[in-house]
Amino acid sequence: MGTRKFKIEHATDFELDLAPLLAVMVKLVPVLLISSAFVQMMIIETELPQVVQEAIQRQEDQKNEKASITLEVSTKTGLKIVILDKGQNKTDVVPFVDGKFDWVQVHGKLKEVKKLYPDIFKIDLKPDEDVSYQDLVKIMDEARRSRDQQKFPVYDAQSGKNVETEYMFPEIVFANTFEG
Repeated sequence: MGTRKFKIEHATDFELDLAPLLAVMVKLVPVLLISSAFVQMMIIETELPQVVQEAIQRQEDQKNEKASITLEVSTKTGLKIVILDKGQNKTDVVPFVDGKFDWVQVHGKLKEVKKLYPDIFKIDLKPDEDVSYQDLVKIMDEARRSRDQQKFPVYDAQSGKNVETEYMFPEIVFANTFEG
């Protein structure tokens, strides 16, 4: 018996059908454009006095030496002001009563903290997920500057003297945004 050779023909030229890929792209691009209109990163740009900006930078440079202030916000426990100073915790609480905060009391407590720590302009904000967006904005507004134009001392490095500002805590950082 002889050996038989089979000749197998391969199609070496073929066409790549890009129609399904293009169909997906045509549908995906408008969806991405529309969704990007709803997702915005909001940054509130405000002009701070140069002296306050320098004080914030000094606080950032010396963060291990200075006290740290954290506002823990929850509808269960209220607004807890936690001050870590030289390894010791001091805590003060403004309760959340009848579905709201007493904003006069919140502002008063923050002014007391500012009087104790006049060289601190940056605080951490740790809200629970049950706190409304409006309450967070109101807390930031209450912490930002004195409502009654009360002045607080801040060191001016250029003149070598203390000057006064009505800003309390203009630098607010969300401390728990990356928690899972």
